[in-house]
Amino acid sequence: MWKETAATEPLKTTGPAVVAQPVTEEELSAIFERLDAARDIFRQNRELREVLSRREAETQALRSRNAELEEILRKFAPMLLNVATTMGLVAKNEKPEPENYRSLEMQGDQVTKE
Repeated sequence: MWKETAATEPLKTTGPAVVAQPVTEEELSAIFERLDAARDIFRQNRELREVLSRREAETQALRSRNAELEEILRKFAPMLLNVATTMGLVAKNEKPEPENYRSLEMQGDQVTKE
C-alpha cells in the first residue's frame, strides 16, 4: 500500500520548490494576535461549559424536587378534594344570619371601646 523510501532518499515534491522566507514583525504580530484570540475563545468556551454543567445540575435537582412535590400532591389530592367538597356543601347549606345578629368582631369592638 505504502511505498517504502530509504532514509537517504530525497523527498519528492510535486509543486515548485518553496524558498523559506523570514517572517516579518508584522506577520509575527498578526500570528500572536490570532493565537491570543484563539486562547480567549477556548477560555470562554471552557467557562461556558462550566456554567452549563452547573445549570444542568441545578435543572436535575429541580426536576427531582418537582417529582417529589407531584408525589406529595398525588398523595393528598383525595383528602383535599373531600375538604373542598365539604366546604362547598357547608357554604351552600348555610343559613343567612338574622338581621339583629351581631358578629363576634363587632361585639369585640364595642367591648374595647367601653
